[in-house]
Amino acid sequence: MVRVRNYIRKKAPPAYSKNDLKEAVQAVQRGTLTLYRAALLYKIPKATLFTHVKGKRGIKSNTGGRAPALPYDVEQKLSNSIKILEKWGMGLSKREVLQLIGRYVKENNIVTPFKNGVPGNDYFVRFTKAFHLSQKKPQSVEVARKRSMDPFVMYDCFNILKQHIENIPASQIYNIDETGFCLDQSRIKVVGEKGRAAHRTTSGPGRENITVLLGGNAAGEKLPPLVVFKGKHIWNSWIPTEEYPGMTYSATKNGWMETETFQKYFENNFLPNIGKDRPTVLIYDGHTSHISISLIEKAIANDVIIVKLPPHYSHLLQPMDLCVFKSLKMAWDAELIKWQRQNYGTKLPKPMFCTILSKIWSQVNPSLLIKGFEKGGIYPFNNEVIPVEHYDPEAYKRWCDSNCKNNNPEEAQVAQPNLRSTLEQRFNLPSTSTVPPITPQTSSVNSINPEMPSTSSEHQNPPVNNTKSFESLLEQLKQMPKPAKSIRKRVCIGAEVITSLEAVAKLNDKANKIKKPEKSTTKKDGKKLKRKQVFEEDTDEDSFEEMEVNSSDDDFDLDDEVNDLREEEEFMK
Repeated sequence: MVRVRNYIRKKAPPAYSKNDLKEAVQAVQRGTLTLYRAALLYKIPKATLFTHVKGKRGIKSNTGGRAPALPYDVEQKLSNSIKILEKWGMGLSKREVLQLIGRYVKENNIVTPFKNGVPGNDYFVRFTKAFHLSQKKPQSVEVARKRSMDPFVMYDCFNILKQHIENIPASQIYNIDETGFCLDQSRIKVVGEKGRAAHRTTSGPGRENITVLLGGNAAGEKLPPLVVFKGKHIWNSWIPTEEYPGMTYSATKNGWMETETFQKYFENNFLPNIGKDRPTVLIYDGHTSHISISLIEKAIANDVIIVKLPPHYSHLLQPMDLCVFKSLKMAWDAELIKWQRQNYGTKLPKPMFCTILSKIWSQVNPSLLIKGFEKGGIYPFNNEVIPVEHYDPEAYKRWCDSNCKNNNPEEAQVAQPNLRSTLEQRFNLPSTSTVPPITPQTSSVNSINPEMPSTSSEHQNPPVNNTKSFESLLEQLKQMPKPAKSIRKRVCIGAEVITSLEAVAKLNDKANKIKKPEKSTTKKDGKKLKRKQVFEEDTDEDSFEEMEVNSSDDDFDLDDEVNDLREEEEFMK
């Protein structure tokens, strides 16, 4: 079936409005107009006007055409549930929404025109349009970030920031953060034939990244970058001829930031480029690779105040994350595509990487840095920049209660009754600290407000006792219990029948190739020897040599050696 982006009506809408129909029915019922004259005056079909005057249409619909298969209040509850799940990071896909409606119809024995009881694409388009819903690609947020939205931690962080950045100019407030630049482009879209998959040839698998440390201040001034390569040494062939002024380089075993690397950056790059005005505030994300005792002593000696952001809050407070990195990565991809188009199939060399990085970093608009500090509420200082919807409702309630008691204990009891209603209005969420509990609210399918839409007579629902709601169906989506941990054992690289004769022969061949140890003393005999040496100190050297000779090849067992080797391999895994 052909899917369209914008749904087009199959029939033209009626020439009259709902108000015209209402006025025409009232005029006929009062006797001011005849049925025929009212139909001509309001341009309403005579049969339509007749059925509404005689009340043969049943409950009136709010829509211009046929009412939906499900009542309006039921669909509204479904849309509210979808919005709640989306806010909590557990959004439903299109297929899950349609299957949920199908289960609701089946559980409550509702007669609908749906095929096999499950609505189709036309119903989904109308439902999303009526309740302002849309399909979108969700942004991945790790569960640690989602659970860590504690107002106590956030407002405590803002209090610390206010204490240390107050009366300090924007040119002395810095933020640094590290990010990885992939050596193969992946962000920019291409134009191609519709209906066919698009491909872009790259020089590598797209998993190799180079770590770069970038930073700037709230006035829009940029710091020279630090490039961290993977390696043991920095070679002169890696240094480009054209680089950003003051750009520095380092190499680590895995290509990541390490404590010693960051300390050298702080001494040789950061301090020489921040000027002589003090005090200076440095804000960073609090990673353990950024801190050491010697670094702290160096910062204190140079009157630099280091403020560590709370973990898992960088997507809300880190200026570089908020406004700089996204546009920088887009510019990186654009320059990388130009270079790879001229150097087909060639891996990006390290000097060219530094040249492209220097070019795009010099082109970064200073207003992005200024906007990042403003969006994070750092400069100008604004501790209300984070919407309350981001916090856990129960934790925010406790914070409001605690803050109210600390500020004015006498008014705390007065403000408490209205606190819950205020939170519910601001959050539009159930109050909970884990997963939002959706209270089941049963509603009869046919107990509809006269102003709500109803189904037509040919699909009129029979009276049923609605015992299942969308809320109760969504409550069935519970977390599975964690599986029990088991010992991991490697079988083989590819597919193999490990009980076959060939596999057994391979094991035997491997056992036969085991070299005999130079000292033929087994583990058990070795332990006996140690006991002899510890507890029988008067044993002479001759008797000791005899013990070694007697425990030689005669006691060597190949099966024991194979079992010991397997145990060592499993232990190393």
